Amino acid sequence: MARSPIIDTPFNTTAKATALRGEGIETVIRYYNFRNSNTFPDKCLTAEEAQALTAAGLNLVAVFQQRQNRASDFSRQIGLRAGRRAHELAADKVGQPSGSAIYFAVDFDASADEIDTLIKPYFEGVRESLAAEGGGTPQYRVGAYGSGLLGKTLTAAGLIELTWLSMSSGFRGTRDALAAGDWHLHQFFPATTLLGLGVDFDESNPAKPDFGSFTVEEEEAHDDLVPPDGAGQGMPMEVKARSGLRLRAGPGTNFDIIGLLPFGSQVTVQEIVDGWAKVDRDGDGAVDGFAFASFLNQA
Repeated sequence: MARSPIIDTPFNTTAKATALRGEGIETVIRYYNFRNSNTFPDKCLTAEEAQALTAAGLNLVAVFQQRQNRASDFSRQIGLRAGRRAHELAADKVGQPSGSAIYFAVDFDASADEIDTLIKPYFEGVRESLAAEGGGTPQYRVGAYGSGLLGKTLTAAGLIELTWLSMSSGFRGTRDALAAGDWHLHQFFPATTLLGLGVDFDESNPAKPDFGSFTVEEEEAHDDLVPPDGAGQGMPMEVKARSGLRLRAGPGTNFDIIGLLPFGSQVTVQEIVDGWAKVDRDGDGAVDGFAFASFLNQA
């Protein structure tokens, strides 16, 4: 079985992030979706997991999949919903930085007709929603997971920038795409386990090394920049974290994430205690949550 420093998995890796790095893993591919299933109750990437992987020195890649293994899973309307949901998770929950990629899975050997009549409209919907959610310009690059024919067709149509070939080498056009180097990621057969996690190993194309990976901002990494208690009290402050600033239910990383403050947005700081700013996001005098104060500058 081939082994490489890239894996994909539908399982939460938070508790094993450091051990994965020790096994030589450099990039972990994780999922976005509409909802988790009984089979994969932790399939969707969370902000806490993304932070744990980043803290362990690992990169991430995101792929959106809600089944997507039959032709009926694709239409323009489904694509519109998938694009909105992917943007919501990436920008508002995880803090995935702009310019990185979100792949969208096509997990079956789609025919040319199915690609033209169903899957292309799906990706058109994805791109339309990403553009709308990004204020007219998508924040994220779009990739596709599937066959070589899929990647070739969607690339020619200008609907994707990145191709991830599935492990099924018998899918239409996949051997040709591998031979021609028309891919960014390639999944190995067969699926296996690593540290008790069900995983697939993947390789990146040396000729196309940028496959849209990312890391997220770590709150704890900036303890030395925390302003003193009372600083900025009652003042408008601006978010300086490029990937956005997490809004938490309480003053600490152990509290739930309840939102994300986008880069450049302004809030009013009511007080700063132990490095955490109690913020009013809506300008109505009410406390909306707590944010790590080192990522706030005076507006």
